[in-house]
Amino acid sequence: MRPRLFPLGGAFLAALALLLVLSGADTIRAGTFSPVLKVTVADPKPEANSDFTTDFNVPKGDVNFAAVISFIPKHWGITPGKDIPIGAVVGNLASKATLGLINSACNTGLPVAFTMLNASTDPAVTVPYVDKDNNGIGDVYEDKDKNGLKDGIEKYPDFITRLLKDANGKPLQPLRRAAGTTSVAAGVNVLLQFLIFAPGTVISAALPHDVDLGYPSVTLLLDTGDPAAVPAPGHITDFCTPLTSSNTSFGISKDNPDTKSVNEGGKVLSANPKDAKYTFTTIALGQRDADNDGFENDLDTCPVTRNKGDSRIPGDGDADTDGLDAACDPNDGQTNSDEDGDGYLNRGDNCPLVANGQDQDNQKDTDNDSIGDACDPKPNEADAQGKLVSAQVTADVTIGGGTGTPDYPSGFGPGGGGGGGGGSNTLIIVIVVVAAIVVVGGGAALWMRRRRA
Repeated sequence: MRPRLFPLGGAFLAALALLLVLSGADTIRAGTFSPVLKVTVADPKPEANSDFTTDFNVPKGDVNFAAVISFIPKHWGITPGKDIPIGAVVGNLASKATLGLINSACNTGLPVAFTMLNASTDPAVTVPYVDKDNNGIGDVYEDKDKNGLKDGIEKYPDFITRLLKDANGKPLQPLRRAAGTTSVAAGVNVLLQFLIFAPGTVISAALPHDVDLGYPSVTLLLDTGDPAAVPAPGHITDFCTPLTSSNTSFGISKDNPDTKSVNEGGKVLSANPKDAKYTFTTIALGQRDADNDGFENDLDTCPVTRNKGDSRIPGDGDADTDGLDAACDPNDGQTNSDEDGDGYLNRGDNCPLVANGQDQDNQKDTDNDSIGDACDPKPNEADAQGKLVSAQVTADVTIGGGTGTPDYPSGFGPGGGGGGGGGSNTLIIVIVVVAAIVVVGGGAALWMRRRRA
């Protein structure tokens, strides 16, 4: 699977590029990026401890997203995670990803579900994501003390401290964190996390951080984006659209049936604001398309040469069905699923024609444009290999009659607070598993190609 996430770069709110619509297998044109956002509050009464559901979808044929950051209105009542029991059930997420498995076309739908638990936000007590004890299981997925909670719930995954830092290089500490795990695609463990920060927090210099936007929410999938992670070949070689996700955040926590000694239910997680109208905002970037043929670099095995076929259709423009489009296949009459012999299948290799999977430069992609340095015409200039397409989508929610002035619910104020609860009120949506989504610091949110899965 393609490693790491999201190149952000340049002006994050740049005008949406004028791209033509991708419309069918026979006519390949530049792709669009038109995500859709919907927010539904189960009980819209002022100050109710209501569940709310966020749907974020990217239509079929669009380029996939490169980065997503969402904002919960600043007047929403958000209880800090430290005020609820670790392991309390705080929400759930259901998503359907479109994947390419083992070098096949990107046309396999995979439904994925997560139960989200309140998790530690203490960056001083960490657990490795990788398998440090060499028992075949990443340390975050283990339950070493056998109390019903995985170690990645009770402790802070160490890679987050490398991803999210403040201006002084110190780890950013979220207001709360929700985490869930599941297993997909032949037993691959997946960790999904939602991190919510106080309004005005600078996640990255390239990302908006206006206090009036509200609480920035960040989604982390697997350990994607970790600068210390080592890419490795995997079963999932493509991730594309359509993508659907539905994230429900509970207003009151539920008991975790896996923990026997404590009842974590009944804690206040969030409260609706006062009677007024409120706006949820999501800012997203679509992936780069270097040759402007409608297939993002991460999906396109001929990223700098316009394809002859449709990458999403088995065998289209690929007579030998080895994953390389005829536009750049040295011999489209002879099947070779790993054309450069570097251990990465063609559709899971960011340089399918140039070996780059053997040494310290394994799948190296300096400018994070989903084209490896070994074959990138300009490896230090991401924008030279296609522009990021930006989209800002909003969803208005009416609380009560919607006629009042926006204000905090009783017991809450700027930056969260209030009693009794915590958990995932996050609006970071997205997520398909196995793909790897993360908004990272360091001036960029990165969607990087070819990761382990």
